[in-house]
Amino acid sequence: MACGTRLDYDIGLMEVLSQVEPQLCGLVRRLTRPPDRLYIRVNTARISVDEYIKMVESRGYTLERDEEIPEALWAPVEGPNHVDDRGKKVVADKRAAEAVMMGSNLYAPGVLYAEGVEKGDKVVVVDPNGVPVAQGVAAMSWAEMKAARRGLAVRVEQSLYRSIRVSELPGYAEGLIYGQSLPSMYVARILDPAPGEVILDMNAAPGGKTGHIAQLMRGKGKVIAVDRPSKTRILGETIRRLKLGNVEIIGGDSRALTKTHPSLVGKIDAIVIDPPCTNLGVIPKIRDKKTLKDSVTLARYQKGFIREALKLLKKGGRLVYSTCTLTPLENEANIQYGLEQGLSEAGIPGWVGRGLRTRLGLRFHPNRHGTPGFFIGSVLFKLRA
Repeated sequence: MACGTRLDYDIGLMEVLSQVEPQLCGLVRRLTRPPDRLYIRVNTARISVDEYIKMVESRGYTLERDEEIPEALWAPVEGPNHVDDRGKKVVADKRAAEAVMMGSNLYAPGVLYAEGVEKGDKVVVVDPNGVPVAQGVAAMSWAEMKAARRGLAVRVEQSLYRSIRVSELPGYAEGLIYGQSLPSMYVARILDPAPGEVILDMNAAPGGKTGHIAQLMRGKGKVIAVDRPSKTRILGETIRRLKLGNVEIIGGDSRALTKTHPSLVGKIDAIVIDPPCTNLGVIPKIRDKKTLKDSVTLARYQKGFIREALKLLKKGGRLVYSTCTLTPLENEANIQYGLEQGLSEAGIPGWVGRGLRTRLGLRFHPNRHGTPGFFIGSVLFKLRA
């Protein structure tokens, strides 16, 4: 296990990570903890930031303004807190356990096992390896949890870490806010979409960056949001909740858009690529297993989106590439690949005051910045038609 954690990274991957972060074990250990701040984005297409702050303050919540992103608000993440491991156990899957660790309630689809649990029981929520992440009260019996496809399974009362519950904030159901990490919000701001442009998000689900771009365009122009058909449902739910009318959703492989939607060739003003990656920067992690081969394989896959984007962009069109991972193979090396394919580098805008600037982009490291790990590549421009 890497650096005394439950994270299983092979030697090759650790060596690659050490090239971008000398404090390697500090980085790896920090991956097991949540960010210092939990962020939301105010949907300024629906409500101003000032109006939303007044709304939440009238309900007893306190949210702070971000220092650099105008529509970003945050609350501190507290912990680690004590979680008693005595009592009946509810085993949550990895993804659900990581959310419950942060104070989210546990829902039926995330339950793996809860033998002997009855509705109303005091329970301990544990990850698949038996590590306690929260205490709470069962809202269903084990029999009901097994049969249910949705619904509240455990109402969490004490979690390992604690912050606001985004889905319970005023205005969430009405689409006034969206839970989004701070580094992710920089993507749309660095892209700098203008009203009237045609913007393509090649990896759009669940819709955070798509929604952010759409609201910055003030309803003018179009955002084309593409992802696999299996992901368009959640993407559509996000856009409908946010009530953004300037978004067109396409289900399919965005690496084949020149074939499936030839009318888009050479017509796109700007593109965001946030491709599938090794997700090393996603925090907090309970367990994770990755190898250098995983990164090499995904880096090859990611280049396909860049090649397609080059065909779709109009002359002078711009591209922003981002990932929630940390390896240079999936990040700087792909920006260099874009330059070799005929794109021109414009860099990271001077107004950006956060992150670690590298030769080809902007990095966020959890141990340095208290955020999820993230990479945003230099803005690239298409030189030729």
